[in-house]
Amino acid sequence: MSVLISNDANLDTLLSEDEVRAITAHVLAAEGVERDVEISLSYVDEDEMHEINRQWRDIDRTTDVLSFECDSAFDEDIPLDEVLELGDIILAPEVIARQAPGFGNDPADECRLMLVHGLLHLLGYDHIEDDEAEEMEAREDALLRELAVQRGDDPSKVEVGPITNHAHD
Repeated sequence: MSVLISNDANLDTLLSEDEVRAITAHVLAAEGVERDVEISLSYVDEDEMHEINRQWRDIDRTTDVLSFECDSAFDEDIPLDEVLELGDIILAPEVIARQAPGFGNDPADECRLMLVHGLLHLLGYDHIEDDEAEEMEAREDALLRELAVQRGDDPSKVEVGPITNHAHD
C-alpha cells in the first residue's frame, strides 16, 4: 500500500502521516483489500476545495472531503502483480476543524472520520439512497471504534452522527 500525501499550502493536517497510513492500512485490511494499492491524499485550503467541488460536482460551495475513485480494489481484470490506483481523497482541514465541534468531535477525530469516509467511497460505498447511507455510516462507526482501540482510546467516546445526505433530508 502506498499513500501519496500532498500539502502544498502547508496546512495543519490534523493527523500525522504515520496515522494517515495506519488508518488507511486498517480500512483496507478490514474491507478485504489484499492487493497492492496506491492512494493519493491531498490537503487543500477552503478556497481550493470550493473550486474543486464546483468544477467536478457542480456544487458551488466548499466541503470537507471529496473522493475520486480510479480502479476498483476488487477488479479481477487487473493483473494481481499490478499496483491499483485506488483513487484520490481531498481533505480540507480548515473546514473539518471548524465543523468538528458541531458534531461533538475534536478536529483530529473529525479528520479521522473524513479520511475513513473518503476511503470507503474509494472502495465503492455510497450514500445516495438512505439504505446505502445507513450501511456506510455503520461501517464508519465500526472502523472508527476499532481505530480508537488501536490508539488506546475509549471506543465508546467515538462520535459518529449522520454525516451523509439522506434522500429525506
